[in-house]
Amino acid sequence: MVDREQLTAFDTRKYPIRPHVGVGVLLVRDKTLLLVKRKYNPDAGYWSIPGGHLDLGEEVETAAEREAFEETGFKVKVIKLAGIIDKIMYDEKGKIEYHYVLLNYFVEQIDGRTNAPPVAQDDTLDAKFVPFNQLNNFQLTVSLIKLLKQLKMGFE
Repeated sequence: MVDREQLTAFDTRKYPIRPHVGVGVLLVRDKTLLLVKRKYNPDAGYWSIPGGHLDLGEEVETAAEREAFEETGFKVKVIKLAGIIDKIMYDEKGKIEYHYVLLNYFVEQIDGRTNAPPVAQDDTLDAKFVPFNQLNNFQLTVSLIKLLKQLKMGFE
């Protein structure tokens, strides 16, 4: 039998017994949006905004700022809540394979490198600023498309 108290978020995120909390950041620069190409599931190989798991005892805004740095090397500060998205993915048998509640924030860059390109780090394959009018050319996660529709930032 598995000792649930010794499991980490990575051990329990696939076929969870409860939803996980994730955070994401929207960093907009000159009519472009910062995207990362995901290295791991869910959605490995898809483009999304930087983000990840909320750690136990961590405040959500702190987690969002941490994840932005871990995935792109940019130091950011949360400005305001952008939206909350449910991400529920089912396997071929109809069982819940992943379930996240995603808290997404608008952020501003605070490290003074506002002309520097992002550098893919941690659990990302690539990172880049993408013009809003070119987002359709990228294989975006369903949850990002849902958020952008909610915000009326394309994908109407």
